[in-house]
Amino acid sequence: MSLRRSRWIRLLLVVLFMASSFASPAMAAKKGEEKLPPYDVNAMKHQKIWVPWVFAFLFAAGGVVVAFKNPHRNVSERD
Repeated sequence: MSLRRSRWIRLLLVVLFMASSFASPAMAAKKGEEKLPPYDVNAMKHQKIWVPWVFAFLFAAGGVVVAFKNPHRNVSERD
């Protein structure tokens, strides 16, 4: 009988531990709600940034051209 009682006590302790660990985050979320910043305020000036993208593309294209150039192009033939 005591073996059966100890199993029930262990099961009850596990259930109580799980319930308390699952309930604490849920209760914390309800206590204080975050105040969101106002999204209608223009903090930064909106502008198009296409010029840096053009320079980045040209730099990458130049790197690809140099990487894939023919290595035997500049070697003069020796007879």
